[in-house]
Amino acid sequence: MKAKLMITLAVALMLAGCAGVEKPRINTVDDNTFFIEVEEFDLTNAKVLDTEDASGGKSVVIQDASGKAETTIQLSKGTYEISVYALGPSYDEDAFFMTIGGMEQRMWLESPEEILPTLEYFAYTQEADGPCSIKLTYAEPNVELDRVLFKKVQ
Repeated sequence: MKAKLMITLAVALMLAGCAGVEKPRINTVDDNTFFIEVEEFDLTNAKVLDTEDASGGKSVVIQDASGKAETTIQLSKGTYEISVYALGPSYDEDAFFMTIGGMEQRMWLESPEEILPTLEYFAYTQEADGPCSIKLTYAEPNVELDRVLFKKVQ
């Protein structure tokens, strides 16, 4: 009887969306700004590093051209400036690709010693409230990806 009650409770919590922390978690900065941690993405051929200066204490390195970090979040209709906080250890190790809603852009860093945002932001317009896919892929080795920051501008 007790086991049946526990199973029923677990199913009820899952249906209510309370079975665990949804990943990636949305970390609110203010009314128009939030970020998501890259280590909470679905990772393929990528490794998670303990990184003291990273916002969640971890960063992600995509190993090679077959690697990726991807997720889908619910995004409100609007225009966003999206940047990635990361560390590029050298000028030969400071770029990656970001794909959002099917649009791809090569992103660069200038941060050989600390985690900073990409040099340019990714301008993206979400046409309606709903899911938005995000994928980070390999361009150069050893880039340490920390978090993706969304700033709603319209």
